[in-house]
Amino acid sequence: MAYTLDIFRFDQATDEVPHRDRVEITDLPDTATVLDALEHAKAEIDGSITFRRSCRSAICGSCSMNINGTTGLACKTPVKNVLKSDRSVAIDPMPNFQPMKDLVVHMDPFWDKYTRLKPYLQPKDKDADHKTERRVSPEDMHKLVAVANCVMCATCYALCPVVSVDPSFAGPAAIAYAYRFIEDVRDSKRKERAAQISDDYLWLCAHCYACSYCPKHVDPHDDIIAVKRATIEEGLTDAPGPRHALVVAKTVKATGMLHETEVIQGTVGRFNIRGLIKVAPFGIRLALAGKLPPVFLKPVPKVDEIRTIFDTLEAPVL
Repeated sequence: MAYTLDIFRFDQATDEVPHRDRVEITDLPDTATVLDALEHAKAEIDGSITFRRSCRSAICGSCSMNINGTTGLACKTPVKNVLKSDRSVAIDPMPNFQPMKDLVVHMDPFWDKYTRLKPYLQPKDKDADHKTERRVSPEDMHKLVAVANCVMCATCYALCPVVSVDPSFAGPAAIAYAYRFIEDVRDSKRKERAAQISDDYLWLCAHCYACSYCPKHVDPHDDIIAVKRATIEEGLTDAPGPRHALVVAKTVKATGMLHETEVIQGTVGRFNIRGLIKVAPFGIRLALAGKLPPVFLKPVPKVDEIRTIFDTLEAPVL
């Protein structure tokens, strides 16, 4: 099968701007993956092509890169599945990272956010002799199985639009790993972990589900929701993010619809005079445009059914 690899090329040591090279592949089997094609190109055509790889089995997470605009593992992506109409495959470094050389990127921001969480068990009991068995029920361990499959490939981080707008955001992988220890019954630092990840802009998550595309099917988005719930359960609600979540739930449960006026006040803080003054011009513009929401709302018909849903789901409300 013949096709062309359209490869991003850049060397931070010598290049001011990136360029692209097109490499013709003609003698690989139809079952070849993108990683197979890259290794063939490096070994047989251009030895300067640089990329990360190791296991070739979707276990190590090293070969994550952008393939035709979608980030994923090159070793898990068959070439025949991603060929464009001109029989080419565009290969770029992961977005949200600074390129180092060709498809290799600087991973420091990703790992720094991960290590800040102290991603290791901090047990409730001190066992200096390492003789104590810490048992976990199957039910408790079942909650951690999916996130334990994470190979830290950074695909979710590369796909996250919030990271691209605000690099201070912890990112899906770090939050998922925070969940792994927050929900571990053996760990003693639940509140401390929740507080730290909340400080790392947990509440900036836009719930766009981009991180749900995970090569290992971890789905960090569900873990992000669980961590947000944990921060509320631990009483870490004195910030705009958790206040916003709580007041939205409160108004929808009370009236069956979103009460925008109440949400603005609740998010900013009812006694946060400086914050309320800051959003006052926005309210004035709404009033002048005739779009200011009413101060009081009547509940929608059958609001009791909505309240039953909240009670069934045990959604947190103020």
